[in-house]
Amino acid sequence: MRESDDRSLMGEGSSSPDARGGENYLIFTISDILYGFPSRLIGEVAIFDAVYPLPLLPEYMPGIINRYSTPYALIDVGLLLGRGATLRSKVLVLKEAVERAAFLIDDVLDMVDVAEGELLRVEQEAGGADRADVIAASFSWNKQDVLALDVGRILERAAREAGS
Repeated sequence: MRESDDRSLMGEGSSSPDARGGENYLIFTISDILYGFPSRLIGEVAIFDAVYPLPLLPEYMPGIINRYSTPYALIDVGLLLGRGATLRSKVLVLKEAVERAAFLIDDVLDMVDVAEGELLRVEQEAGGADRADVIAASFSWNKQDVLALDVGRILERAAREAGS
């Protein structure tokens, strides 16, 4: 993972579009569960094309994808969380300045501003290796819970388990 402030990958301490100290989130689905990423980390959402498998990667990293002649590590959050493989429908590609990584998703639902007070932080145990440690918070959208993924933790885990 590139050197960056972990808090900036989850939205803490960022310049906010919202005077209430919030963050703009892209809401998407994976296996009928709602997830969110801070939108400032996202470069694009594209139709899934092809994955080029690489050996010795964790199961949740099926390989790399090619975006404009640049390789991006592909991460399947469904497998990472132990919920089964994500349909290969779309990919959410991070901005290259964040990391050359992309995530399999089913569909994009909305882009919303979430005030800091609306985020319910998930407590993590020190040294915990639980699969859910990549969920940083949750918030409500259209009377449904959205799980805010911690991009920094996902990228750290992927780098550690891929041996880089």
